[in-house]
Amino acid sequence: MKFHRITPHQGRVYQVLLSYFGNKGCFPSHSTLAVESGVSERTVRNALREARMRGWITWTNKRIGRRQTSNLYQITVSSTYVNEVLNGLRQLKRKSAEISHFFRRQNLPGSPYFYIKKASQKIWNGLEQPSDGLTPWQRLFRDNPEAAMNQYLTSYRTQ
Repeated sequence: MKFHRITPHQGRVYQVLLSYFGNKGCFPSHSTLAVESGVSERTVRNALREARMRGWITWTNKRIGRRQTSNLYQITVSSTYVNEVLNGLRQLKRKSAEISHFFRRQNLPGSPYFYIKKASQKIWNGLEQPSDGLTPWQRLFRDNPEAAMNQYLTSYRTQ
């Protein structure tokens, strides 16, 4: 299975989800994530499903009887890696503000986005990948493709 780049909408969903995390996980509803990230509930469901497929998060359904009350989300990536990503986001935000400010101040023609893109590539290339470079789902797919596809199809049907 080939993973594509994360869309800006998915990034906003992940950022909002990370803002809810505590020691025992988090449990925001899909509608809460949608409102705070400015996307539809379907986009939230798709982003969460892809994050699960990438091995970044897992969740369990909380139920009372037959009725589902909430999802409990857990991060499966190490906290050091998450902190590195968050620091990378802060660096990128700061650097893009500096570049935009420089362009406005110098009254330069053209767009600063070329330079912002180069700065973001430098920041993300400097980020260390998880230990062996594979997420838990990717390791499962490498070791047992049939079980991984069954897990994928099961999670796809439940959405």
